[in-house]
Parts: sequence; structure tokens; C-alpha cells
Amino acid sequence: MLSDFMSITALQRELKRVFGSKKPIQVILSNNKVAGLVISKAAAEMLMASGLLDQLQEEWAELHDKTTADLVAADRAGKTKPVPFASFANEHGL
Repeated sequence: MLSDFMSITALQRELKRVFGSKKPIQVILSNNKVAGLVISKAAAEMLMASGLLDQLQEEWAELHDKTTADLVAADRAGKTKPVPFASFANEHGL
């Protein structure tokens, strides 16, 4: 498994060990529920260099965008009609 689990208490007590760890991702738990993640320096650098971190941030923003959420809900309810890409491109000058 790529991740390891650690309590918030252990994180607070062992910061140097946690941030010096070779494990790419450590899941932080509080009362047996996910409280967050600690990503190693190497993993963070890889995510930033690949652009994946930017993509994740964009996806997170879209998940919390009301317009996007409403459109997805309407589509799932069958209340939208697909538009051929060629028509969309012509309409928007792409």
C-alpha cells in the first residue's frame, strides 16, 4: 500500500520522523476518521512537476462550484440534451 495510517497525536509528537519518512502518503486519523494527509517531499515535488496537483485543485474547485454541481445533477436526472462538439465549436468560435 502506498499510504500509512497515523493518529493526530503521533503526528504532533513525531513531526520530524513523519516529514522525514520515505512513505509517499500518510493518512492522518482522528477518532478513527480521516483528518488529512501528509505527503512526502518527494511525492509533493513529483505531483507539482507533473501538473497533477494543479489538476486535483481544479477538480476540487469544480466539485464545490454550484453551477457545475447543478449541471451534473440535471444531467443525471436526464434533464439535459447533449450537444455535438462540432456545433459547440462553431457556436463558440473554437
